[in-house]
Amino acid sequence: MSYLGLPPIPSDLKSITPYLQRAHETRSQDPIISYWCAYYAAQAGISLKAVSAPNRAFLAALLTTLENIRATVGSSETITVESASSAYVENFALKVFASADDEDRRGVATRKTAKKFLAAATFFDILSVFEDHGAWEAHVEKTRYAKWRAAEISKALREGRQP
Repeated sequence: MSYLGLPPIPSDLKSITPYLQRAHETRSQDPIISYWCAYYAAQAGISLKAVSAPNRAFLAALLTTLENIRATVGSSETITVESASSAYVENFALKVFASADDEDRRGVATRKTAKKFLAAATFFDILSVFEDHGAWEAHVEKTRYAKWRAAEISKALREGRQP
């Protein structure tokens, strides 16, 4: 599948797929979150040191897309000021997490709830791109919990029982 109008993701870079998926999902409703998801994917892709021609071409296309998203957003403090950026991404991740957690605790968890938990974990991961890793480190347990609950909910639904 293609995200953000990019070519298909090379197999060496498959690990960045969840971040590009979230960037694609949020591009119209929250371009700032979309930017940070794509930014994280670009950083992660570059750090993989996958030097083949298809990988380099994909990463070049991703960087161009990232520049286009940034141009669309403009000079917002949530892009240019790290503390504002970190707080924005953190608040967004917390909202998604709280929404999934509320559904789960009310006993109305569905496959969509599991997907929300996974999305929240992805957004918490993005906090690691900021210099001050305090925000990311503060949510490591929430990330683990979100991934665990997503797996538990999915397993329960597969088995035909209430999550």
